[in-house]
Amino acid sequence: MRTLKLDSTQVQITIGCINPELAEIIVKGLEPENSLLDDDTKIIMKRDGKNVEISIESSAKISSIRYTLDDILNTISTIEKVFLSANKLEEQ
Repeated sequence: MRTLKLDSTQVQITIGCINPELAEIIVKGLEPENSLLDDDTKIIMKRDGKNVEISIESSAKISSIRYTLDDILNTISTIEKVFLSANKLEEQ
């Protein structure tokens, strides 16, 4: 069985947040995960106002890229839930 390996795959996503503070927390929260990447994968993140722009470039297998993307989205979801919960507590 042959494994097809692409030269490079690029994925770009933009996450719209409720405010710039949450966007900044998401970028900072994902930084440690980027240090765990292998040499085949590069992630660039930046905040633009209330948006987080994430670019992934990788020569790894698609299944590996999918796992990385899934991990990023799960982390963002967790950060968002904690942020919203903390803000709800502050309002009380």
